Amino acid sequence: MANSAATTAMGIDIIVIQRLFFNLNLGWGGGFLLVISSQILGYSFAGLLRRFLVTPSSMIWPTNLVNSTLFNTLHGRMSPAAVEGDENNDNTNGDGEQRKPFWKRLTRGKFFLLVFACSFVYYWLPGYIFPLLVSISWICWTNKKSVTVSQIGSGLHGLGIGSFALDWNTVVSFLPTPLSIPVWAHLNMLAGFVTFIWILVPAFYWTNTYNAKQFPIYNTKLYDQWGNKYNTTRVMVPGKNILDREAYDNYSPVFQTVFFALCYGQGLATLGAIISHTVLYHGRDIVKRLKNARSGDEDIHARLMRAYKEVPDWWYAVLFVVAFALAMVTITCFPTDMPWWSLILALVLAIGFTLPLGLIMAVTSQNPSISMIAEWVMGAILPGRPVANLMFKNFSTVICQQALGLTQDLKLGHYMKVPPRELFIFQITGTLLAGIVNLATTNYLFDNIPNVCTDEGYPWTCPNASIWGAGSIIWGVVGPKEYFSSKSVYHSVPFFLLIGFLIPIPIYFLYRWRPKSWLQHIHVPVFMLGPGPYPPAPTSELPTWVAIGLVFNGYIKRYYNKWWRKFNYVLSAGLDSGVAICALVIFFALQNQNTAFPSWWGNPAEGPVDQCPLATVAVSGVNAYTS
Repeated sequence: MANSAATTAMGIDIIVIQRLFFNLNLGWGGGFLLVISSQILGYSFAGLLRRFLVTPSSMIWPTNLVNSTLFNTLHGRMSPAAVEGDENNDNTNGDGEQRKPFWKRLTRGKFFLLVFACSFVYYWLPGYIFPLLVSISWICWTNKKSVTVSQIGSGLHGLGIGSFALDWNTVVSFLPTPLSIPVWAHLNMLAGFVTFIWILVPAFYWTNTYNAKQFPIYNTKLYDQWGNKYNTTRVMVPGKNILDREAYDNYSPVFQTVFFALCYGQGLATLGAIISHTVLYHGRDIVKRLKNARSGDEDIHARLMRAYKEVPDWWYAVLFVVAFALAMVTITCFPTDMPWWSLILALVLAIGFTLPLGLIMAVTSQNPSISMIAEWVMGAILPGRPVANLMFKNFSTVICQQALGLTQDLKLGHYMKVPPRELFIFQITGTLLAGIVNLATTNYLFDNIPNVCTDEGYPWTCPNASIWGAGSIIWGVVGPKEYFSSKSVYHSVPFFLLIGFLIPIPIYFLYRWRPKSWLQHIHVPVFMLGPGPYPPAPTSELPTWVAIGLVFNGYIKRYYNKWWRKFNYVLSAGLDSGVAICALVIFFALQNQNTAFPSWWGNPAEGPVDQCPLATVAVSGVNAYTS
């Protein structure tokens, strides 16, 4: 129940964008229906995924290992002796008495409290006193007057080469905990990050591909041909959220940073790679499970779960019918500009991609999105209608994400031996409560935080809403036909889809030729996900994330395995919990009362936190639109 309410509903981003970009407000009724219908529709799909993503022993869902360890620790369901295994107890003093090291005497519960306290105390530094720790971009400090140096070194607004974060919240803000991810996934993502962010982006930028030098190197803003903020109102029919073609032709095409353009290319390459990878590596297993729900690949957890009654398929069917009806009411009775038939198309798109994405998520905890292909499809069918594009993207993307979210929770219940029917009921209850809380919180922030969801409202900048808003302009207002036309500087971006589709094919046949070699660890979709959170994630995040993962899941797991088995996942849970509670205290006790910490070198009153002042301007030094 807590898991279902722990993350912000994606429908909230739609509500925020409609208020910021299009001056639309669905109100409490429309907002609640939008959030709930899209999430519950996703849950109804989870019933189709159980045989593929829950019962097979190979579907691990790594982040669930952290949660299950935390629950076992807090509820005392596992004794320290069972965790430690067969300890070598020959550490004795001269009298033959036991003299165990401190780590062997420390229980998981005490370790969790220790980490929680340390995390809570430490987060006061990056969260309030010393924000520079969010991104230590030391290369910028060597020459703050150089645009190029700032662009290279900034971990917040540039490439982030050499930058790193000393803030756990930054490390896990856009990625799952690194302590649960296998080493092979870390290395694949690091290779993808380096290829896209540190090689392709600077190569494209300094060769002026996509007119890159006219704009900053990294942000999610949209520009006109003169480097100014793209004035959306100039190209929209007054009083209507549809494109005025004549006004658009007389104004300017839409431009974006090279980083943002390559972000779209990376997203398309990821989708292409997921399709071919799923067919090649998992095709036979999918067909086998379609023919037989129980194919024999069950672990001990699956056998133990047979003691409980499974959720019948008709429960999911009823859930689907109810949610579908609510979704139809939402798009037809409120200003969504979305035709009724487009909801059916969104469902078809979500169904087609949910299983392939789940196969990636279940073994790596990386969560690919179909948002880009959804924008492309709707933009091609109904160009010039950004609100409809947003709504279509919401239903297709959220349905997919929520289906995988419930599937992940079903696997957690699998590990914890929670009866499936009770888990199903708690998930639905948690989702309903979360919808109310999400909507109330959004309205509260808009009413009480000045400049919320803008750069001036830092740290309340709503980075996801910024990306979705920009996407609604590119795919909804302009449309893929115009964006990818031969006259557009971005006409080559669609080829990333083909490239991503083709790359897994030779790698698969090389792997079949040498199945026991290092080729078995190459995972092209995960490689493509390396630059996935960028933008808006800070580029200082992934190098730090990988370093932590390699230390704990590589070095410590190999050389200090008993410590790793006992404490690794508890450490992750303690860090998460300490940061979460401290962030709440800082907000309600200080930030909500407009009590700011005095400015000093580590907390500058003006300019970017990482002290790379020229990272947000064009390479020529022109102060292009940055806010």
